[in-house]
Amino acid sequence: RKTLLLLPVLCCTVAKPRFIFSRIIGGEEAVPHSWPWQVSIQISDQHILHLVSVDFHGSEVFRSVKQYIIHPSFNKTTMDSDIALLQLAEPLEFNHYVHPVCLPAKEEVVQPSSVCIITGWGAQEEGITDMLKSFHLLPILMLEACQTYYINLPSRVTQRMICAGFPLEEGKDSCTGDSGGPLVCPSEDGSGFYTLHGITSWGLGCGRKSYPGLYTNVGVFVDWIKQSINSSGMYRNKQTSESFGHC
Repeated sequence: RKTLLLLPVLCCTVAKPRFIFSRIIGGEEAVPHSWPWQVSIQISDQHILHLVSVDFHGSEVFRSVKQYIIHPSFNKTTMDSDIALLQLAEPLEFNHYVHPVCLPAKEEVVQPSSVCIITGWGAQEEGITDMLKSFHLLPILMLEACQTYYINLPSRVTQRMICAGFPLEEGKDSCTGDSGGPLVCPSEDGSGFYTLHGITSWGLGCGRKSYPGLYTNVGVFVDWIKQSINSSGMYRNKQTSESFGHC
């Protein structure tokens, strides 16, 4: 799976998640506008990247991608450093239903047993795609324990990844089409803010027992994100780029 990260900018927002009923691998369908940072990245017939968001009227908003930056250490075989940045040709207009997610602090660690959330347009089972969904109550696992599940596979679990899921149960995981989607964790103080700790990256199948999902550890790449923004001209001034993702 190849991951693309939509760059969070400026002040992050409070989300009010709501759910309807069970739809996907142990998850629930998302109520529209519950996750204001979720977007769909699409490729047109001309192989041009486009981003689709939703405005407060419920209509689709299209933006072309001006440029993308893939992490120089990204490895297609091991999926290590599976992260990229996108710059839009035109900025999105933020409102109550379209807003960025918070970035973690540099090297910020999400603790094992923390409960986080993934969202995306992936399959509800292997090979079948569906609508926007939310999978909630996804626990973070100890990286050392996760490494034992994948010890016999070519890909290795590294410190640049986060492991999450239910390894002792079947049917609870992200799946095909969810790659690049956010793994967000709620603030511990109950303020309603969510932090982007992970990016859906890889795993063996969908919801298979003993194979929890692997996510890019965003906290490890915060410096790279900021440096890439400054050097690429994604923002016009240094002050703006240093403040994005934080309130």
